[in-house]
Amino acid sequence: MTGLVITGGRKRIDDVKQFLKAVAAVSADCGVTLQAANADAIAGRGHIEFAVEKAIESFCQNRNLARDLGMEIMLYLRGRRQIEKALELGVRPGENRIALIIAGENAEKALPAAESLLDEVDPAVVDYSHAKDDLIRRLYEITPAEVAIVGPERIPQLVRERSALLEFEK
Repeated sequence: MTGLVITGGRKRIDDVKQFLKAVAAVSADCGVTLQAANADAIAGRGHIEFAVEKAIESFCQNRNLARDLGMEIMLYLRGRRQIEKALELGVRPGENRIALIIAGENAEKALPAAESLLDEVDPAVVDYSHAKDDLIRRLYEITPAEVAIVGPERIPQLVRERSALLEFEK
């Protein structure tokens, strides 16, 4: 797999378009794919690693749904083939806890530039915690019955299952 660096932190965003332009500029300047996502909707690093692996695989096998790797990563993170659904994982105006996903051969070198986009660097925002459960269960349509069967500690695996099922929706 290509290089992958996952970091995150906090950022107050007044203008989402301006923030996304800054993300695109870092991506282009560093020769990487840089994707920003709502860290509260991420079920841990394993969720991101799985989504990135599947997105890269889909491009290599010419089965990608999106035109660029960043959006394909978002589709796999969300486990849905609709771009508008994937965008539900995006950043919003106001205070954000942001996961930054850096993919590419220069991922490590791009880390300082990517983190400069944040007000506060805190890679732990990406980690899974039960505080994220309500949003995650709603977004990924995880039912109380599923949680009862596997236990709340397995919610991240249920989320990755949604990503894996995207393969069959294609």
